[in-house]
Amino acid sequence: MKTGIIGLPQVGKTSLFRILTKAHLSSAPSNPREAHVGVAKVPDDRLDRLAVQYNPKKLTHASVEYVDLGAIGQEALKESGYLGHLRQVDAIAHVVRAFEDDSIPHTGPIDPLRDIKNVEFDLMVSDLGQIEKRLERVEKDLKKMRSADLEKE
Repeated sequence: MKTGIIGLPQVGKTSLFRILTKAHLSSAPSNPREAHVGVAKVPDDRLDRLAVQYNPKKLTHASVEYVDLGAIGQEALKESGYLGHLRQVDAIAHVVRAFEDDSIPHTGPIDPLRDIKNVEFDLMVSDLGQIEKRLERVEKDLKKMRSADLEKE
């Protein structure tokens, strides 16, 4: 399973990524086309007990691949690299700031509900842009098909 970690700037995305993957990163991806990728093993006592009981040749624990996509926003969503990473994940983990810390700047008051709605809106606008592009391509293809049919007659 592949999970993308998204959120506004300075909310703890890379911190969460480091905790989950035990990675040693200095900072979040600075470029929307970049992403940090890490894997976390999922321990399962049931699997271990079955392995002791049946003694298989190979034992493979489940794993989750996490992708730290960096800060989301209208600019990042315009980047094809960011959207490409987002399309490749099976799930999205949206990290939201709900803490006060003067050393970590935040624009305006901290309002997690507002931030969630803003990110959801940005994602919907991005989806709408993709749909509009697809509709334009379909219309062009239909015009080509109609003109080809008229030429046959």
